[in-house]
Amino acid sequence: MTTSVFRLPPRTVGVVVKHSSPDAVSLGLRVLDELARRGVAGLVDAESAGVLGMPAGPPRASLGRHVDVVLVLGGDGTFLSAAHECPASTPIAGVNLGFLGFLTEHAPARTFELLEAILAGNVEIEQRARLQVKVEGGDEDRSYQVVNDVVVTKAALARIVTVCVEVEGELLSRYRGDGLILSTPTGSTAYNLSAGGPIVHPALAAYLITPICPHTLSNRPLAIPTDLRSRVWVEPGAVQAYLTLDGQIGFPLAPHMRVIVGPSGEPLSVIRDATSSFFSILHHKLKWGDREG
Repeated sequence: MTTSVFRLPPRTVGVVVKHSSPDAVSLGLRVLDELARRGVAGLVDAESAGVLGMPAGPPRASLGRHVDVVLVLGGDGTFLSAAHECPASTPIAGVNLGFLGFLTEHAPARTFELLEAILAGNVEIEQRARLQVKVEGGDEDRSYQVVNDVVVTKAALARIVTVCVEVEGELLSRYRGDGLILSTPTGSTAYNLSAGGPIVHPALAAYLITPICPHTLSNRPLAIPTDLRSRVWVEPGAVQAYLTLDGQIGFPLAPHMRVIVGPSGEPLSVIRDATSSFFSILHHKLKWGDREG
């Protein structure tokens, strides 16, 4: 899954910052100054342009289609917003200026060391599987690529929603509860983990179906092979349901709409921190094995 890749030095680097973070904005300005000093073009997404005082580039979600590499300065939410339409040919790196930072695994103190490696074309890239999501039955059919998760939740308080799931045309279950999460291995440490789902190594070719506060205690998270397609819908009732993709895109999910989830043919190329591993990230981020007191 992980290979050392020696690429030609990038001609254009996309820079994305968490615009509500003064630290991210300050670091972004320093990165842009360094790129200019090195004679490398820096392109800023439209959402970051104002706080950086730069001309607006393309929308954040599509920035990866216009540059050779994307550098994200922020948290996992900022990373996901930049990865939304990022093609596999454009690697993306995240510097953690948020909270846990499972996706933004590079430390801020090593930003310019990371930038040096990127500009030298000597970085370690990991291919992360994405899910292809099609929403049918609305005003028009829509298609998305998802890095973390597909979430169906109730929109009303203190009510139960029923979410039905078919896998390869066979009914799996009618989940009654607060909703349902379909998660990639990458997203297993996000909402899925909070809902009691398992942590899955990103090398595994599987995705997770995890109920949120199920009304039936026998409903448990399930891992299925990535190449199996799931069909998800909500049963008619008094409770309005909502569909959220990677925490970035969301809209009401009516009972006549169907969500088709399956494998994406285009992975996300993530520039890894070569000094850490998946297991060391779990140990440090989740404080596993730390002494108490």
